[in-house]
Amino acid sequence: MDRTEIITKVKQMKTKEDLLVLLNSIKHAELEEHGLLDKFRPFTNKQISYFCNPNNTRNRYINFKIRKKSGGFRQITSPRSRSFMMMLQAVNVLLKSLYAPSDYAMGFTEGRSVVTNATVHKGQNYVFNIDLKDFFPSVEQWRIWKSLQLAPFQFPETIASLIAGLCSMRVKRDEPDYTKGHQNDQNFLYVLPQGAPTSPIITNIVCRTLDRRLAGLARRFNLNYTRYADDITFSSMHNVYQEDREFRTELTRIIKEQHFFINEDKTRLQKKGARQEVTGIIVSHKLNVTQKYVRDIRNILYIWDRYGYLSAMAKFLPKYKSEKGHVKKGNPDLINVIDGKLMYLKMVKGEEDSVYIRLHDKFQELVNKLHDVSKTNGKHITYVETTPILEFEQKNNTIITITYSEKPIGPNQDEETLNEQTKYSAPHRYAWFIFGGKKTMASVNKSIKKEDELHKELLAISLCLDAKDNHFWLIHKQNKVIKPFIPPIDIDELNNDLDSLINEQHG
Repeated sequence: MDRTEIITKVKQMKTKEDLLVLLNSIKHAELEEHGLLDKFRPFTNKQISYFCNPNNTRNRYINFKIRKKSGGFRQITSPRSRSFMMMLQAVNVLLKSLYAPSDYAMGFTEGRSVVTNATVHKGQNYVFNIDLKDFFPSVEQWRIWKSLQLAPFQFPETIASLIAGLCSMRVKRDEPDYTKGHQNDQNFLYVLPQGAPTSPIITNIVCRTLDRRLAGLARRFNLNYTRYADDITFSSMHNVYQEDREFRTELTRIIKEQHFFINEDKTRLQKKGARQEVTGIIVSHKLNVTQKYVRDIRNILYIWDRYGYLSAMAKFLPKYKSEKGHVKKGNPDLINVIDGKLMYLKMVKGEEDSVYIRLHDKFQELVNKLHDVSKTNGKHITYVETTPILEFEQKNNTIITITYSEKPIGPNQDEETLNEQTKYSAPHRYAWFIFGGKKTMASVNKSIKKEDELHKELLAISLCLDAKDNHFWLIHKQNKVIKPFIPPIDIDELNNDLDSLINEQHG
């Protein structure tokens, strides 16, 4: 459903029934576009009546906390039911068709990114960053309702109320993560959830006035200004950022008047000569990533090339767990992670950058080697690396245990997804072991009999790839696959080689 058609229907929309018809049209068009029209089930009047009332807490939102890398926890709220999620996704399409974010909003906006945000502040003497505290829950339902009655929406009060209700959640006033700074005599507050598909665009809608006023403040003091969600940045060749001076006073006043609060712990002034970062990107004379970012990619590729894919996985997983385990569950795919890191490097430094080209070419070379036709069977399963179980256990300081489950288990499952079936399911029998600090599952070949399980010296473990490049582990007899030679890792040699790489001038 194109933007013009949505805008036409919005102008005719006056009642809840009109909104329901439009949301169903959007849902129908989205499913048709993805070839899923057979799954179309229209939203009902009963559903929209229930979901638009934040006091109906059952089957609306589910709250949970994730650990922050910097310490503490972040409250996340996401739709509990699939029907509610799809309704919010349709509302999101509706709002995006009508609203174009301000020139200063760099987050949650098509065609803009952390790179666009950082570019504005490149090559400045002073970069000043502040963070808005409890950003999403600072947006209350009444602000959404009021914003949706203004241009470019100009929704009738009834429609604005319905959408504001859909996009809000109820929280108790005594929940500290959400109620700081709010002045409300009621027992509950109705705020924007962090985790709903509609929340990002709504923050940009509500922050229109904030962006306009802060941009005006920036012009007054001859500064650059951008906002990436709750991350606000000013930059300039001159210093106006001293505490208790006019700029800081006016900045604090505007933010408070817009019902937001500055997180003083994250306020920082970065001067030329020291490393200046904006949304994680270095903004000195040119945009760049940190040396550590390049080093991490280069080191894991080096280990992969020199010692094999399994060694790279063993080195990678503990580091990934310590850095990303607080937000991501399950065992990650090393190839996908490196590919994503290289895409980000390309976005920041450009595809002609020599560091990017060198790392990308090495990565492609290693990926191509994984798909060795001599190790691929008739079922398009590629045996990437194979190791006798006893050697694998000693090398990785682990124990492979073959056990049984009441439910089928897929070989690439981790502890969190134990009860999910996959295409590689081997009902009732599977193996598990600790690899890279994570509990890892493996399939057991049917040719292995019960009595074979006691003779590990006859068994091997392979890391495999299927036809779609999904990796999984397989336990089988040693004579099933020829084991490639993998040289042992000399830790001193490895560290010396990595130090040599780090000291190179490139990157």
